[in-house]
Amino acid sequence: MPQEKTEAVVLRGVDFSETSRVVTFLCPVRGRMACIAKGARRKNSPLAAALDTFNRVELVYYWKEGRSVQNLAEATVLNRFPRVKRDLERSVYAAFPLELAWCVAHENEPSEPLYRALVRGLEGFDTWSGSVRHHASWQVARLLEAAGFAPELDRCGGCGGPLGGAAGFSLSGGARCRACGGDFPLREGVRATLKTLLYGENACPAEDGDVSAEVFRLLRRYAAYQLETDFRSLRVLDEIIE
Repeated sequence: MPQEKTEAVVLRGVDFSETSRVVTFLCPVRGRMACIAKGARRKNSPLAAALDTFNRVELVYYWKEGRSVQNLAEATVLNRFPRVKRDLERSVYAAFPLELAWCVAHENEPSEPLYRALVRGLEGFDTWSGSVRHHASWQVARLLEAAGFAPELDRCGGCGGPLGGAAGFSLSGGARCRACGGDFPLREGVRATLKTLLYGENACPAEDGDVSAEVFRLLRRYAAYQLETDFRSLRVLDEIIE
């Protein structure tokens, strides 16, 4: 079996036996990849800390075509994102984009834009001093864009015409004009903020406090509808924070 090396972000892990864990990563070339980490549950195993959720790591693994779980050989931590993990609110909100990345990534499929969006999001979140919810919105928006799920915001997603002054929003695709209607109204300030989050610089922009909560609610509803997923991370967030 050929040995390969890659960067990756730890998305989740589950115990497999008394001594091993199966860990799922997002990789730039292999996309979503599961590996069995033999011995990771043994006392004082160096793999245990390296394979903590959120970590950006460098992996060495044995690749076998057609196998759903690869064999992990080594894992070296590149970034632990300590502030994300230390702060409860930050870690609860960060779990949403992490789960989103898990949902949109495919096994053994190049995922460079998605991987870079996730890493930039975690790096920014680890140093961010503003609204945690706003930064989570930016991360979710950029992941949706990288995965090809970004909503239409410039023209009506129904007829293709201009939006006019009374736009709506459809969970099936984005902005809608008055004639096409939508699932709920789309205020101009919300639309402008969404465009900034989706297509602005590769860093979280300043928060518009007037629409921040509304933007986050819209993005979570849109992501859940598009991916047909009841995000576990959002249920936890609602119980603890919202």
